[in-house]
Amino acid sequence: MSFLNPVRLVFSGTFQADVSTVNNDVRHYDSESFESSYQEFQQKLPSGATVANGWWNPTGSGAFRLIDCKVVGLGFADGSFVDTPGADAALGMLIGGSTDRTSGKLVDLDPQWQMASAPWGLDVRLTDGRTPAFFGGRYQPNPFRDLWFNRNINAQSDSAASSTFQSVLENVEWADEAMLSPFLRQLRDATTGNMLSIRLATFGYNGNVKDPRFTLGTVVGTIGPQLDGEPTSFIRGRRFIPANNIPNSWAGITYFSGQIDGPSQTAFLDLSNALQIVDSKGTPNPIGALTLGILRDASMAENTPVTPDSFLPIARIPYGDPDWLAKTAGVFAAKLTDEQFALSKTNPLALVTVSETNPGSTDLDLGYGIVAIREAQDGLYVCAEPLVHRIDGAGRAESLVYATRYGQPVPGASIAITQMGRIPGQGGGFGVDQPSAPIPDMGVPESAVTFTVGGAQATGGTITADEDGVARMEISTQSPGNPRGYIDGQVYLIDYRIPGQSNTARSTFDYVVLHVRDDFDVPTEPTWDDIAPIMTQYGNLYPIMSKHLVDLSSEASCARHADILHLAFSLPETDPNYMPVTRDLSVYKRETILAWLAKVQRGETAVQAKAHQAFTAASGGGASAPGLRTGPSGAAPAKAATATPDQPTAADGKTRFAKNFARVSTPSRS
Repeated sequence: MSFLNPVRLVFSGTFQADVSTVNNDVRHYDSESFESSYQEFQQKLPSGATVANGWWNPTGSGAFRLIDCKVVGLGFADGSFVDTPGADAALGMLIGGSTDRTSGKLVDLDPQWQMASAPWGLDVRLTDGRTPAFFGGRYQPNPFRDLWFNRNINAQSDSAASSTFQSVLENVEWADEAMLSPFLRQLRDATTGNMLSIRLATFGYNGNVKDPRFTLGTVVGTIGPQLDGEPTSFIRGRRFIPANNIPNSWAGITYFSGQIDGPSQTAFLDLSNALQIVDSKGTPNPIGALTLGILRDASMAENTPVTPDSFLPIARIPYGDPDWLAKTAGVFAAKLTDEQFALSKTNPLALVTVSETNPGSTDLDLGYGIVAIREAQDGLYVCAEPLVHRIDGAGRAESLVYATRYGQPVPGASIAITQMGRIPGQGGGFGVDQPSAPIPDMGVPESAVTFTVGGAQATGGTITADEDGVARMEISTQSPGNPRGYIDGQVYLIDYRIPGQSNTARSTFDYVVLHVRDDFDVPTEPTWDDIAPIMTQYGNLYPIMSKHLVDLSSEASCARHADILHLAFSLPETDPNYMPVTRDLSVYKRETILAWLAKVQRGETAVQAKAHQAFTAASGGGASAPGLRTGPSGAAPAKAATATPDQPTAADGKTRFAKNFARVSTPSRS
């Protein structure tokens, strides 16, 4: 049952996402036209126009952290929920990261697809702050889902946005002291495979560089058991969808998931990311009395008034408490009667609101409420994982597509898979003085991506689910042939659905996304000339490294820091210290860089060896002394960022990308 389980731990606090924004504009990847100003903060001119420069946080480290997150509630197997201090030893404890390694990193897939950000190398542990962790594991990198941009009705741009991260903590270890808590004993005994399910909901992000809470936001989280055979990144259950997509849904409610536990006859809803709020703390926007129930008439649409004959209520949702979201992490649970449980197997769940602002003519609303949001038509829900694949040249990958009706598998379901094809204009910037490089098209050539359909390879088609309602999307790729020129590989979006499903059946950015890297011949004896273009590009895009550690465009600087660079490039991709932080480097290019660094370490090139030996001697044999960068290759030395950079607007990286994508991606997804 994942985190939607009677046994669940609820926490709330602060998250940090210190992302670097230089790479938000794909044109900054063009080293030939890169300018030093792209490493500076955006500025507002006296005329009122904005110069984007490196956007709102060019010096970001990429760090993703959980800060001062405290356990505020515990659910037990018998359905009880406690939040009173002293009720269990786990209450009041801290959920945080590792104490012996750097923070996790928040990573985009590509500047032309910024809708799949995922934490990498994020350790999550429960501690009382004094003794070793009571339990701890590592977040399996899964991207956020259900991103929307008008959750906080009193904010703008990314500050108004909200999303959820659902995944599992892998290789969970438990301390003996954890068994002193009745709750932790139940949690350990309920899960399988040394994993725990975790869901984070993030909102209230502060992108104002002048604010003390810059790069911080609010997070509410739930941790529960992970069971064998469950998806790790979504709930395979009951899916609620707005009829007209966001932001046009009634009462501003967006996509969310629920689940009904058969043995206990309990309905669970994950409302952590579903309801609009009025501030960064999560205070709810009042939309009247909100009730979960079942539509006796399965054809009833959103914005339709209900009666006792058409709607069977289950329970009122107490979302109106200003602290409800922080206390519950948005998880709502309600016991079902035998009648309710039986009807829920064949009919859609719905949320009904009774409000003075209910729409419709005076004769329509009879006082029983209006359908604010309901399950998908016919209870059908199709979802896939993994959503993201990074593939090197000629390779293979697989996503599983789950088909569900009213929370149960759909054996033999047909799933149509389609490449979205050529998509122009994605990942550009804003303001005056735009970069001169052209914005490449996404999604071409389509022939570089094929699927196994009916035993043959095709660029699209229909696949069939097995008896458990699971279809295998088998993907084969070839090197796309560098269609984007100055940036490696290509990005492909794959649409998947049961034929006939509407464009709103899934949230806007819920595609399977491929980053297919270009082939690259690894030289037997690589020279600096082989890796200089790669290193220069990264030096341009990550000023925090190039200004404070190593000038990646300089052969001598890279040679001096060969030991630490070799370590960073050779770490597992899931390690928070892995280089590069964007995870967009092909294995071929990484092998080339590592081979060159190894030559330096062996002293096989006189100039390189001299620089490396001089640095080693100066630093007493260490490999972590800092070096300074003079400026990006081919550009004037980078000017220092102003001490108080102007911030004309709140952070709007995701918002800007989403608006641009919406203009060109309203295809016939039906």
